[in-house]
Amino acid sequence: MGLSNFFNSLFGKAKVTADETLDKAAEFAAEAKVSLEELAASASQKIEELQLSEKTEDFIQTTKVKLDEASEWADEKSHQAREAFEDIIKKVEEKIEELKKDKKEATDISSTEESNQNPE
Repeated sequence: MGLSNFFNSLFGKAKVTADETLDKAAEFAAEAKVSLEELAASASQKIEELQLSEKTEDFIQTTKVKLDEASEWADEKSHQAREAFEDIIKKVEEKIEELKKDKKEATDISSTEESNQNPE
């Protein structure tokens, strides 16, 4: 029983930590996207004020597209990592339940054998 509690506690804490880390990564990606969009808008405004070349404007538009793609990629990877970790936790929990069941069966068999050897 102590071993299963240990694993439940260990993987429960690991799951919470992973969830918190993934949430922070998703928040960071969202904040970075907003910050970069603001920066791109500011740069775009400056370009217009300075009447710089069309190539610079193209660069800014390309940068915006790439930032959106990077943000989507980060969100996707965060989601995939969360799903993978949840699968691992589920498998470990199932294994712990199997071990508990095996231990209970072994205990029941042992008790039955003792009863058969010591009839009162």
